[in-house]
Amino acid sequence: MPRKIALKRLRASDLSFFEFYLRTHPDVKQKGFNLDARILVDKLYPSLPEIVETLPNKRVPLDLYFFGPGLQGEHNLQRKILKQEKNWRLNGEFVHSPEDSPERYNQLRPGDLALIEFSGTPLPTSAKIVLLAAGDPYDAPIHAALSSLFPDGSMVIPAEMDIEAVIQAAEPVDGHPILDWSDQNLVEDVALGGTRNVGRLVKRRHGRGMSPDDLQKSKSAAEMVGVQGEQLVNAYLMQMVVTGELSSFEWISNLNAIAPYDFRIVAKNGTHRVLDAKSTSSGFLNPIHLSLGEIYAATEGAEPYDIYRVFKATESEAVMRIAPDVGSALRPVLEALTALPRGVTIDSLSIDPGILPFETAEILLRLPEEDSAEN
Repeated sequence: MPRKIALKRLRASDLSFFEFYLRTHPDVKQKGFNLDARILVDKLYPSLPEIVETLPNKRVPLDLYFFGPGLQGEHNLQRKILKQEKNWRLNGEFVHSPEDSPERYNQLRPGDLALIEFSGTPLPTSAKIVLLAAGDPYDAPIHAALSSLFPDGSMVIPAEMDIEAVIQAAEPVDGHPILDWSDQNLVEDVALGGTRNVGRLVKRRHGRGMSPDDLQKSKSAAEMVGVQGEQLVNAYLMQMVVTGELSSFEWISNLNAIAPYDFRIVAKNGTHRVLDAKSTSSGFLNPIHLSLGEIYAATEGAEPYDIYRVFKATESEAVMRIAPDVGSALRPVLEALTALPRGVTIDSLSIDPGILPFETAEILLRLPEEDSAEN
């Protein structure tokens, strides 16, 4: 599912949301954090105006998490979004610096940046905001690089790849909250059961790890991506049948959730194959997670076992690469598992895509327009 991201340049009127700035700049009368309707409504939440009219007091409660400036960690508050005349604002009680960091927000100045990620559908229910202050030595290189992408306007939707490139070039220190934003590949792998990246995630977050709530949200998101990946592969196979490249196919996992593969296909010559769709919203190189049952089916099954690696998946499209007949590549894995001591069983494994015989061709998957509209 696409992330709902915005990059905002803070103005004096926005900084009035913070108690220190308003107290030291009494000429600023507004109390609120402006949210550009062209971004919040037109791009991210188009049904917001209509739904707000049905809510008590026409306010959207928001679970708000501030990170930064600098290396400051999570500061959780409860606020609301409301419409005032033509403007949408993040509003409510002033934001005070927390007791354990009483000068936390004092360094914020006009021109500083906020990277915002909203969660929730069809209304925003939470927002994570990374504050980046030009005057903070830990933020300065990130702020400078992001400012070059954001020359005009108060709020934009940045391309994720641009944000990732900025973070990579700025080389923030481990523990900087901007790394939490860019940890999605690691988070997704951990949510899917990968252990290799747990240590990397903890190190980058200075030992903070993940809250139980964030882990559960990540697991739910990964499961949703898995469902979307199967839907995309189903649409792809249907098209193959229409064009005569396949004789027929069955969506097995749609009826049997514990089957060791997702689809069975019948080629034009009548031969059968089975395939498993492995889907992530991240890139191709993230580990593939295989259950012991899937490995047995791939190595011992009567039909060739293909892996369809679906990556960069969204609600309506993804990219796919195919690894045909992976049984021989996985046989050494099965042999190693059978050598384990008696009474020890491994339920699943993380597999580097590099050990599987993936074809180089990348196939663009898209849902038919009517299916996309329903989602």
